Amino acid sequence: MKRINGQDFKKLLKSGMNALINNRLRIDSLNVFPVPDGDTGSNMSSTVEYAYKQIQNDNNYSIGEILTKFAKGMLLGARGNSGVILSQFFKGFSIYLKNKKTANAFDLVEALNLAKKYAYKTVYEPVEGTILTVIRLIYENLSKSITVSSTIEETLQLAHQYAFEATKYTPELLAVLKEVGVVDSGGEGLTIFIEGMYQALINKSIKLKKEKKINNNLIGEDYNGEFGYCTEFILSLLKPKSFKKNNFEKELLKLGKSLVAIKDNEIVKVHIHSLKPGEVLTKSIKYGEFKNIKIDNMTIQANESNYSKEKKENGNKSKDIVVISCNTGQGIIKEMKELGASFIIEAGQTSNPSAKDFIESMNKILANKIIILPNNKNIILAAQQAAQTSSKDVIVIPTKTQMEGISAMLNFDSKNSLEDNREEMEEAITSVKTGEVTKATKTIKINGVNVEENKYLAIAEGKIINSYSSKTLAAIETSKKLIDENTEIVTIYYGNNATEIDANEIASYIETHYDVEIEIKYGDQKVYNFLISYE
Repeated sequence: MKRINGQDFKKLLKSGMNALINNRLRIDSLNVFPVPDGDTGSNMSSTVEYAYKQIQNDNNYSIGEILTKFAKGMLLGARGNSGVILSQFFKGFSIYLKNKKTANAFDLVEALNLAKKYAYKTVYEPVEGTILTVIRLIYENLSKSITVSSTIEETLQLAHQYAFEATKYTPELLAVLKEVGVVDSGGEGLTIFIEGMYQALINKSIKLKKEKKINNNLIGEDYNGEFGYCTEFILSLLKPKSFKKNNFEKELLKLGKSLVAIKDNEIVKVHIHSLKPGEVLTKSIKYGEFKNIKIDNMTIQANESNYSKEKKENGNKSKDIVVISCNTGQGIIKEMKELGASFIIEAGQTSNPSAKDFIESMNKILANKIIILPNNKNIILAAQQAAQTSSKDVIVIPTKTQMEGISAMLNFDSKNSLEDNREEMEEAITSVKTGEVTKATKTIKINGVNVEENKYLAIAEGKIINSYSSKTLAAIETSKKLIDENTEIVTIYYGNNATEIDANEIASYIETHYDVEIEIKYGDQKVYNFLISYE
């Protein structure tokens, strides 16, 4: 094939997408940091899947028009750093081809050159040994190999070969990859995507393995006070005499919060707030038959209520400045709301929101001035990408942890200008240090530290100190590392896998050894046993 049109290229994109989805868990596992946040494969898959939905029913034969629409979908659906970089890659690719109905091999290579430039521009300080390196080396090698007489098949086959070789080379450029013994996950994802495209070109399109298809609707929802779905039902019990209400409640509490279960003779009436109402019903049906079921989306209700309230109170006027914050953990979310965050996108370590999630939140807000707090290093790029698409005046404060987000909010004043708030909030995040404790997901050596799977990691400012058999010991070792002569306040947020007793044990040690003020709060975060701020 000497030239390719939009419909044929769409087939390649679908096959590449399926290859990514089928391999997302393997790509996730390449994460070098041994904490539950290896989501590169999931983020890339979600990004491409959202984009493909924008073209799946488009019958246009123009490759330029198909790619323009696909690239726009990538921009909106981008999740995580890997997804944003991939979206910018396709933005550059589509810009070069936008006026072409078909493309030859030489066109694809030239488009790849522009794609490379856009991908590198995405990252403020590009790091070699990442997906960026893979993109660059694919282009550099193809530019020496492909001519106007080359076929599309030759181009894609070589692109896959060069991607594979470049990804294999990434550990030589990034020391941490070599130490851990893995290749770059983003580069691996791109290689798999290109391989899927090539397989479609030789009539071996990759089919989707349904069991590994991911649900994009579970992450990145707006949040305003409570979470998920208010699920209510009446259950007619099959065996009312042997029904153990305590056991029933324990099962349901694993799936949600705010549980109220009232047994009356042969029925039990249930109220629970859950992100997965379907699982609640599945658990419950083994005890009896449903007489009545009512499920309401509290996320939508809460934010619509917030919007209506704001509109009612202000008419066509808007607040001076509104803050959108990304948080996880009901205690932390509640605190951010109390500090003045108007909109919460429930997201964090293992659930990165897309640019579309940010855009939809911004569109719901009457204010024309908005501040976004990502509170996670893997969310910053998506927030920045969304901000660039908005007609409103939006700034992103590059908060990398929830502790930095709280510190930023303590210095927020809706009556000040955006620039004054930027200055105050960015200065505030430099004065807070973050300690984290979580279980290691694998045995590994990273940055010279031997980590054992299922032991507790002591993490100081994003760097692993060591792993310990006790979560409280890990928190104490983190505190030893981060408390210095300038530390005045230490705040311990304990998660849903820790207790206030655990937090008090840590506080007792700190009080004995340091002259600082200590606060203990229930954060209810899932991934981390403790999040600790040192100010």
